[in-house]
Amino acid sequence: MTDKVVLSTHDMPAQLDDLARFRTWHDMYVAAYCEFDLSRVGETPFAATTEARQIGGVNVAETTAAVERLVRDRRQVATAVRSNFCLAFSRNNSPIVQAQLGRETVHRLDSPVLVTESETGDIRQPGGFDFFLIDLPAKLLLERVAHAFDLVSQPLDAAPQASAHLKRYLAILPQLAADKAESALTTHVESTLIDLVSLVLGANGDSAELARMRGLRAARLEEIFALIRKHYADPEFSTAHVARRLGLTPRYVNDLLQETGTGFSERVTELRLQAARKMLADRGKDRLKVIDIAYAVGFNEVSYFNRRFRQRFGEKPTEVRGDG
Repeated sequence: MTDKVVLSTHDMPAQLDDLARFRTWHDMYVAAYCEFDLSRVGETPFAATTEARQIGGVNVAETTAAVERLVRDRRQVATAVRSNFCLAFSRNNSPIVQAQLGRETVHRLDSPVLVTESETGDIRQPGGFDFFLIDLPAKLLLERVAHAFDLVSQPLDAAPQASAHLKRYLAILPQLAADKAESALTTHVESTLIDLVSLVLGANGDSAELARMRGLRAARLEEIFALIRKHYADPEFSTAHVARRLGLTPRYVNDLLQETGTGFSERVTELRLQAARKMLADRGKDRLKVIDIAYAVGFNEVSYFNRRFRQRFGEKPTEVRGDG
C-alpha cells in the first residue's frame, strides 16, 4: 500500500494567481487519472485537494474541489491509455448528476455512482465536488460484475448494506495503513475493496458468494478492530457494544474474532496493557499512581492489572516507571 499522495492548491506557490492555481491543479489531476475538462464553481476563488492511495490495481481518493462539472469528449476517450471504472460516493448535500451511455441520472445523496472512462460523459455536482472515489481497471471489475456497463448512469440502491460497509471501510483505510505491514496490507485491502465494490454493484452467483465470504467478512473485521482500538479504555466496553454499533449479533462478533486466533477479551486486554506500559514509562506521568493508570486504560481492579501486566511483560508495573 503506497503512502498518501496529496494534490492540493494549498501547496502551490503563493505568487500563483487564481487561474494559474486552477490550471495547475487540473493538469495534476489529469496526469493522475485521465484527460477531461473541468468547469469551476462560478466566481468562487479556486481551491481543491485530492488525497489518494494506490492499493495494488485500485486507487482510492478523497476529492474536495471548487469544480462543479467534469466532461470527457470523444477525442479524450479515443486517445486514452486506460479504461477504468470509477465508483464515487458524494460526501455533501449536493447530488451528483451523471450523463453517460445515453442515460442521465440524478443520483440520490446516499447512493454510489458508477462511471466508466471508456465512454464520453458529463458529471455535475452543483456547488462543488466532494466525494470518495474508487478507481479500478475495467478488467478487474468485469471479472466480478459482468454487467457493469449496464449499471453506468443508473441508480445503485439495491445493496445499501454493502454500500454502508464500503464507506466505513474507506474511512478506516488510513488506520489500516498504520497497523499492517505493507506486503500483507496491499493484497488484503485490494481484494476487500474489489469484493465490496462487487457487492455494491449486485454481483451474483459464485462471484457474490466469494465476495460475501471474503470481502464482507474482512470489512466487518476491520470495523470491529477499529471500534476496539477506539473504545478499549472504556471499562464497560463489550462485544454487545460492538454489535449494536455495527448492526450485528454479539455471537457473530465473537465468532469473527475467534477466527483470527485472538478473541475479544484478549485483544482489549492487550491494548490496555500496552497503553499502561506506555504511560508508566512516560516521565511526564510520574505523578500518576499505578492504580490511576490502571483505571485510565480500562481495568477495574488494580490487583488483576498487576497480575496481567507481570504475565505479559515479565516485570511489575513499578519496575518500568520512567523508562521512556
